[in-house]
Amino acid sequence: MPNLPVSNPSQFIQGAPVLQVPDVAATATFYRDVLGFTWDFSSDDYAVVWRDNSAIHLAKGDGRPTGVHLFQWVQDVDAYYAEIVSRGADVETTPEDRSYGIRVFSLRDVNGLVVVFGHDID
Repeated sequence: MPNLPVSNPSQFIQGAPVLQVPDVAATATFYRDVLGFTWDFSSDDYAVVWRDNSAIHLAKGDGRPTGVHLFQWVQDVDAYYAEIVSRGADVETTPEDRSYGIRVFSLRDVNGLVVVFGHDID
């Protein structure tokens, strides 16, 4: 198991995927209104959504993102699951322990992209 992230990293501070999406505003709205992210920068062609230390960049593209899914580490999968379900999130799987030591659930965003949320099982 790799070392857990630290609050004072020696070099790398954060990674952020850049997703090419057909509708930047609709995607940013979903991440803000359903998943609880903050939407702090935007144009018709580019937006950034973030929550705590996790940022996702959205760039205008011709098609939906394919060949990738996002994995987001969270402190408490069950609490986050309850939070977003209360906002109307349509989840694909409910929180469950996996044999590889991670508790996860997943959903699809407005582009059909799978987003998985998980935490290590103690």
